[in-house]
Amino acid sequence: MADTQLQDAVTKMVDRLDRNFLRALQRDGYLCAAKVFENTEWSSEQLTAAVERCQRPTQQLNQFMQQEMQNFQNRVQRCAQECQDKAQDSLPSSGNPSEAQIARAQKDMEKCVSRCVDTHVGLLPKISARIEQAVTQIKEQAQ
Repeated sequence: MADTQLQDAVTKMVDRLDRNFLRALQRDGYLCAAKVFENTEWSSEQLTAAVERCQRPTQQLNQFMQQEMQNFQNRVQRCAQECQDKAQDSLPSSGNPSEAQIARAQKDMEKCVSRCVDTHVGLLPKISARIEQAVTQIKEQAQ
């Protein structure tokens, strides 16, 4: 349940960013690259370099988004690991927990993971804002 909630929230954010920002940046890169091929004076090396320049903004944004999403995933994993550690620590050190103790630890861990998901879903607007800011900066650099 918590995994689905988190995945849905991330998917919605990425889809919105794709529709509102990434596609336009990709389109601009492809149009720029198509225009490059109209120049019959350039060598193939010059064409290749120009096409790479056209695609650079999209590549920069993709790298930025991948880094943001990797950082987010790492944070979620650390939070979930902490929940698992707390659940493990709540069990008796004798190494022979009862079924009731195991069930309680499992329930506490699930609640903790649910809080992790809620907390991290709440961070998505900030991540989205950073990505949008990166789009603006990348576009400014490309001009």
